[in-house]
Amino acid sequence: MSALISLIIKFAIIRTIIALGFGILTYGGVTYALNRGIAEIKTGYNSLPSDILNFMAIAGVPEYFGIVLGAVSYVTFIRFMKSIVFIGS
Repeated sequence: MSALISLIIKFAIIRTIIALGFGILTYGGVTYALNRGIAEIKTGYNSLPSDILNFMAIAGVPEYFGIVLGAVSYVTFIRFMKSIVFIGS
C-alpha cells in the first residue's frame, strides 16, 4: 500500500512540474507575441496622418484596440491559470 501511495505522489509531482513548465512557456510566448503585436499596432497607428488620427479618435478606435487587447490578455491569463490547477484540457 505504501508503494502505491508513493507512486501516486511521484506521478502527481511529475505531472505538476510538466504542467507548470508548459504553462509558463506557453504564457511567456503568448505574452511576448501580444506585446510585439501591441508595439506594431502603436507604431502603425502613430505613423498615420493627423487628420486620420483625429477621425479615428472620434470613432473610438483607440478604445476598441484597448478593449480587444485587454480581452486577449485576460483569456491568455485564464488559460494559463487553468493549466496550473489542472482545470480544463
